[in-house]
Amino acid sequence: MTVQKPKLVAAGAVLVVAVAAGVWALVAAGDEPDADRPAAATSTAPTGAAPTDPAAMLVAAAAKVDEQPYRLTVGSGGTAEGDTTVLVWDPKARRGTETTSLKVPNGEVKIERLTTGPDVYVRVSAPDRRIPVWDGKTWWHVGAPGSPVNNKGLDNTRLASTLTAPAAVRQTGAREYAGTLDLRDSAKVLGGGIGGVLGDRAATVPFTASVDEQGRLVRYRIELATEQAKTAQLDLTYSDFGLSVAADPPAADLVGEDPPANIPGA
Repeated sequence: MTVQKPKLVAAGAVLVVAVAAGVWALVAAGDEPDADRPAAATSTAPTGAAPTDPAAMLVAAAAKVDEQPYRLTVGSGGTAEGDTTVLVWDPKARRGTETTSLKVPNGEVKIERLTTGPDVYVRVSAPDRRIPVWDGKTWWHVGAPGSPVNNKGLDNTRLASTLTAPAAVRQTGAREYAGTLDLRDSAKVLGGGIGGVLGDRAATVPFTASVDEQGRLVRYRIELATEQAKTAQLDLTYSDFGLSVAADPPAADLVGEDPPANIPGA
């Protein structure tokens, strides 16, 4: 069966949808998305008193994201309306759930990812049953985080780490900031396609960010310019810090081993 891709406006939009979806654009193209789940980045936040320099403050705010469980909602700034990813993640225990909803011409594709300890499972639900393994029931065991696989997709658990070296930072409002990012070395987090889409612009990508009263990153938007002066965003919202994360392995009779190549992470 030929899987039809969602409509995309431009090359930049392809990246945003692949980022927001985590896998759909790659699956539709016949590639094998990564199962790479690197360990959480070591915090580089300064110790002691909270920093007052805007750039240092944002670095500290990004590091705070991994201090307790959280919910992350990933959107694409309206480039692909309705496509979202919601991650519920415990960074200490390395366990959580991730659900991506993707609008396609005949309905919606839902991709669920379950990480519990060293194991990762993926389940795909499609609007029809022409791809039997996308049955919405089978949890395919795709391996352990940190497997030595070429990274093609997005690691949603490490997105805040792209804010470790912001430049030209200025305050735009109460606990609101803007600046630029150097994303040339971000393939391990954003996926291997980032360089090809951004090109020379990867060294100075605009961003905006907001922190809460506790100094935690709560809004983070990376502006990915597309053609014809349009802009697509990678729009992140962190919330529900300290929530309880339930991520137990699926029942044995629902688990499939040796997943086929059209399962994300296989």
